[in-house]
Amino acid sequence: MKRNHNLDKWRGFTIISMVLFHLIYNINYFWQIDWYDGTIFNKIWQLSIACSFFIISGITSNFLTPERNIKRGIKTSLIGFAITVITYIAAPSQFILWGVLNGLGASIIITGLIQYFTDISPKWAIVFLLLFVISYKVPRGILYENQVFKNFYDLNFFYLGFPSNDFHSTDYFPIIPWGFIYLFGFYWGKSLKNKNFYGKYGRDSMLAKIGRYAMPIYLAHQIILYPLITLIYNFAK
Repeated sequence: MKRNHNLDKWRGFTIISMVLFHLIYNINYFWQIDWYDGTIFNKIWQLSIACSFFIISGITSNFLTPERNIKRGIKTSLIGFAITVITYIAAPSQFILWGVLNGLGASIIITGLIQYFTDISPKWAIVFLLLFVISYKVPRGILYENQVFKNFYDLNFFYLGFPSNDFHSTDYFPIIPWGFIYLFGFYWGKSLKNKNFYGKYGRDSMLAKIGRYAMPIYLAHQIILYPLITLIYNFAK
């Protein structure tokens, strides 16, 4: 099957948006930006980037067998754990535990297992979208008053979406709710397949080329941006 340039363009646009978001995040770390810090604009921008990555990855899981999805999920998770170790050693103030790659990796593995054991209708996409919306604030402790879920929070099941009060990570994407938005992408992708979306490859472009290198750009961009902004700040003091 030929590469779908339309998906690559969406991925390319998202990775550029993410780099710009983190550039401003780094600048705001040293110089407070009123229109950015803690505003609804900030939250919507961040959410649009995260949702796009999970949905795109969910769609592309339709191209893979269950076994390949599980292997891809394990590989993605291992890269995520490597980032945890690196930030713990090199940048403790920016420590990442169960960040976006761990959330994606777990979601890919879960999707592969669902592929392997069952085949449900693409109409389930709307169910998973609703579950994402409903459970979005679970990691913020909205179920803490319920005794059953309180135990999950107290035991720090952060990977599921039940972090304890002392849990901290600068990048955090637990299975609940992010696994649901991934599954939305997966089942939406099934619907697109039925409508022959994948037969409409689109045209290659610079944006599509950027999208094809999303993973290396993601891994490299903060290694470049954070020291650069720190250097500029130290010179400007």
